[in-house]
Amino acid sequence: MTAVLTRPAEHSAPARRIPWERLWWLPLPVILAAQAVLSARIMLSFSQAGPDEARYIWAGHQLFYELWHGGGSPYFETYFSGAPVVYSPVAAVADHFGGIAAVRLANLCFMLGATLLLFIVTRRLFGYVAALAAMTLFAGLGLAHDIGVYGNYDSLALLLMACAVYCAVRSSENRWLLLVPLALLAANAAKYMTLLFDPVIIGMAALQAAGWRNAVRRAIALAASTVALLGVVAALGGGAYVQGILYTTVNRHSRDVAFTGRFPTSHIILHESWAWIGIILALALLAVVLALIQRVPAQRVALLGLLFLAGVLVTLEALHLHSDESMHQHDTFSAWLAAIPAGYAVAAAISYLKFSRVLAAVAVLACLAAAVPYWSANIVIAQNNYEGCGGCHPGAVVISPGYARMVLPYLHAGRLLVGFESFALTYDSGLNVPWFRLFDDIYLKYPIPGRGGDSHGQRRGPVCFRIQPHCMYLEGPAAYRAAIRAHWFSFVSLYKGHIDASVDRVITQTVEHTPGYVVLTRSGEAPTWIYATAYPRSLR
Repeated sequence: MTAVLTRPAEHSAPARRIPWERLWWLPLPVILAAQAVLSARIMLSFSQAGPDEARYIWAGHQLFYELWHGGGSPYFETYFSGAPVVYSPVAAVADHFGGIAAVRLANLCFMLGATLLLFIVTRRLFGYVAALAAMTLFAGLGLAHDIGVYGNYDSLALLLMACAVYCAVRSSENRWLLLVPLALLAANAAKYMTLLFDPVIIGMAALQAAGWRNAVRRAIALAASTVALLGVVAALGGGAYVQGILYTTVNRHSRDVAFTGRFPTSHIILHESWAWIGIILALALLAVVLALIQRVPAQRVALLGLLFLAGVLVTLEALHLHSDESMHQHDTFSAWLAAIPAGYAVAAAISYLKFSRVLAAVAVLACLAAAVPYWSANIVIAQNNYEGCGGCHPGAVVISPGYARMVLPYLHAGRLLVGFESFALTYDSGLNVPWFRLFDDIYLKYPIPGRGGDSHGQRRGPVCFRIQPHCMYLEGPAAYRAAIRAHWFSFVSLYKGHIDASVDRVITQTVEHTPGYVVLTRSGEAPTWIYATAYPRSLR
């Protein structure tokens, strides 16, 4: 009998990928380049720094000055909408090397990073075609073009939130699960409003677990650890940070009239949300419906529903507060999350047509080209309605060159009190005014004469809203009233600056009834005064 030796059966060789499969990445730089060009179009349309841009850049420079030279810094944490130590130093570094253009380019890089992470997250959840569609939808969004080149913390906060989502979708691995609370902390610190999406991201991480029981356990553990971490950091930050969070986020409704002077109707809020992100929300809702029809696993349906809810969270909160303040910025965060199920809906529709991956990519890019005019038109219309600035960038203020030339000689000495929007004047003029000489109508810590306080506000002592025994400092309207009567300010201007109308009225009335102040100009919807004695005769 002859033994026959046979070779073990080989595994069947994997099918060779077609060349197009190897070029799956090719649409990504095309989409990112299109987003960059559309964003640059907005950036090139205005050259002056907006009030928020000037303030955050200036704050970063002041924080670096405090780090190297000491002497304290103003209480940015009491009224900034994010921790000042997160974004402002980044903006200051960019400004040092390239001015406002470099700051805006840095923000554009943050936004492009968030768009790329959207592709990566969606591809992991729902596949390549869905990821490409989600990325395309978000890259064509007018809101993304807008905040992508405006020098404030929104772009960085969105990128950090996207990192938290990425950690959440990879949380089946323990190392990524442990990073979720840390990533949420970073996003929340950059912009306090992102706290609104923490439950959504925690829910996304929980739904990566197998079975409902494990998902609930994971959600409870993540929620507890995130809350504990946020509480510890807030306690370490001190009362000023807690005050800032309450002032800018928790109590936003109570201060809305003072800041915006309007309570839009529900119809206006819904119209604005639809104009800005309506297409993405409609597709996200369609994704939930398709998932129910196709009878996909329940946890997958729950994930799609959770992401659709994230898409309408900002609108629901605006309806609750009867306020659209900053809604055009916050809706971008909602749109980023809602773009994931929107991409799923596009991919499902393409699957019914039995397109190949190549044709699907072409179809998605064609959709972008067709949708850009709609998005661009609606963002311009909506922003002009929102700000009433006749075509300028949201938040930008055009300072009259004549006004700038007139007041510039008076900004080199003394303490300056300027309105919120005219705060950009010192930045655009290239003046390096230290924080202890520059104030606005948002916050003032005035040392009561004879009580031991210092002009930097760093000496410890009670701060009060009215003069009473043992108080060392005043804040609020009483502080402005006392400081102006003592001629503490040598320059007072509310040029186009009406952030807190009640405080502005106090400032105006007090200056007008305090001897020594004279009107320098009435340009810009409000007078500008100087305390004549504080300046040489050649300037009077």
